[in-house]
Order: sequence, then structure tokens, then C-alpha cells
Amino acid sequence: MTEQDELLTLLNRRIDEVTKLVKEQNADAILIFNQANYRYLTNFTGEEAQLILTAQGDRILLSDSRFADQIKFEAPGELKVIMKKANQDEEISNQLKALNLNKVLIEGEFVSAIEFAHLQELNPQIEFATCEELVERVRNVKDDLELDALRHAIDVSMDSFNGILPLIKPGAVERNIGAKLDYLFKINGGDGPSFDTIIASGVRSAWAHGVASDKMIEDGDMVVIDFGAFYHGYAADITRTVAVGKVDHEMYRIYEIVHEAQRRGIAAAVAGNYGKDVDQAARDYINEQGYGQYFGHGIGHGIGLEIHELCQPALPFGKQKLVNNMVHTVEPGIYLPNKGGVRIEDDILVHDQTPETLSTLPKDELISL
Repeated sequence: MTEQDELLTLLNRRIDEVTKLVKEQNADAILIFNQANYRYLTNFTGEEAQLILTAQGDRILLSDSRFADQIKFEAPGELKVIMKKANQDEEISNQLKALNLNKVLIEGEFVSAIEFAHLQELNPQIEFATCEELVERVRNVKDDLELDALRHAIDVSMDSFNGILPLIKPGAVERNIGAKLDYLFKINGGDGPSFDTIIASGVRSAWAHGVASDKMIEDGDMVVIDFGAFYHGYAADITRTVAVGKVDHEMYRIYEIVHEAQRRGIAAAVAGNYGKDVDQAARDYINEQGYGQYFGHGIGHGIGLEIHELCQPALPFGKQKLVNNMVHTVEPGIYLPNKGGVRIEDDILVHDQTPETLSTLPKDELISL
């Protein structure tokens, strides 16, 4: 079987799973605006496109002339392609009318109220209904192609992290280290950063999302580095905390607590458990150690074509039952205001009763530079 045949087999399986959900909603089709979702169902990586997927599995991709050759190259299988020339809503409506549909689902998170109303006005014969994270329900469980891409993204990320460790020293600027890390993502074979790289040192390490700034690193700083590369559209997400010189004794203690909390969280990431079980396993330990008030965010989220999956209102991680081939983060942290913080994050593959930690950078002891 050729790579193209393998890809088409996977795409057809994804289409079958999504159309089952469309039928469960008693709908005739779904109109997809989310780039990650139409990429998942076509393999087309361009932007500003829309996909109509019928309950029978027919696909109509609306794009424009900039992407004509790219679509031919990337998107296998039966796919009707429309090169938009007029108003987008009118082009979509023309295709919907030709299909003679009664009920069409629209991704509620990705269409404005104005556009929704306009589509209704143009198509009075169709009942439109918003849906929330429908394709994402299928995307939660990764197939072999996706797992390969995620493993590669994680490997690129780890290699790049090791490349910037020698730069972390007193006098170094957070932003410069972040720029070098983003550069290494591409040099090491990735597609660039999967989110704004977080490098937060000293008191800024207590900022859970302290993106790299102009602050200079000082002796005695804790440095939280939250990073990840894209590879073929799939995102890695890893955090390590390092010490520059001799840091405050309490920060060493916090590191040990966070490390043990993460170990307990990962151990709970087994098939059949829920995300809340992972969270509770880590949070209970941090509470027992007296730092519960300083761990304010959730334990993790899914990763895949988007850096944050399994974290939106329709599919929150805590309420999600874990099944094999889900990939999610486990990232406990403790953040002491005006002092500093610690976070450790790894990417975890759910595999029966033995979770697999895909990111394997050292963490058993605080890295001291």
C-alpha cells in the first residue's frame, strides 16, 4: 500500500466517524470553518477555506485560486473543489442548494452571528443548527499517522530545548533565548513554534503564561520554559523548570512537590479514568503539602492539530473519559507571587493501564545551570 493509499484509508475512516455524528443530529450535512477540522478531513493545509461534508460522506471544499495546485497535491480521494469568485456566503449557498438539503449543522464556535444570519437569509429552505466541537470528538482519538506526527513534534521540541540550555545563564535575555528556541524548531525539522514560547525567570516564573520578555536572567532565578514545535501540523507542549545558580530552598522543595504531583497525575491517566481523576491525583498531593492555593489552573489538555484540545466548554478535560490513543498534557505547577514558580509538563499517550510519557526530557532532579 502506498503512502497515498494509507492516507486515503485514514481519511475515509475519519469521514465515516464524523458522518455518524452528523446523522445522530438528524442532519444532512455539516458546514466546517475550522481550519484544523477541514484539514483533518481532507489533508488540505491552506487557510480561508470551508468544507461541506454530507451525511453520505460527500465532500465539497470551497477555496480560491491561490490554493488550486496545493489542493491537487495534498487532498486525495473524491473531493469536489470550488474556487470561490464571488461572495463567500453566496458561494456556500450555491453548493448547499445544489445538494437539496433539509438540515445543516454549522460549527458554532467558528461562524459569526452575522454570517449565520446571512446564510439563513440566503437559504430559507434549510434548517441551520449550530453544533459545538463535533469533528473534535473524533479528533480526540489519534490514529497512527497522527501519533507519528506527534512523536516527531515532541522529538524536535526536546532536541531544540537541549540546544538552548547552554544559553541560560546570568545576563541572558529571555527573549533572545526564546528566539533561539523558535529558530531551532525549524532547524531541527519542525514547522516552527506551536504557541508563543514561555520563558519566565525570577519573579516572572510565578506567571503561568509569562511569554519571553526583555528581562535579563539573574543568578538565583528559577526559569520556567514552556515550549513546543509543530510538525506536519501537530503540536507538542512541554514545560521544564531550571535553576540558575543557587536558588531559594523553598523553590527546591516546590520543585520536588510538583514533580511528585505530576508522577501521581500521570499514573492516573489510564483508560477508563476521567480527566478529573488525573487532576485530583496531582491536586490532592499539592494540597496535602500546603500549596493548594498556588495551583490555580487545570492539570492538562489534549494536543493534536491544535495546541489546546479537550479544554473547551463542550469537551472539558475534567469530564472526558480517557480512552486509548488520546494524547494530553499533565502539567501541575506551584506559583508563589513575587517569589517564583515551578511547572513540569509532559505529553501523555493513554495506553490501557500503562500511560506512555512521550516527552522524556530529564526532570527527576531540578536542572541546575
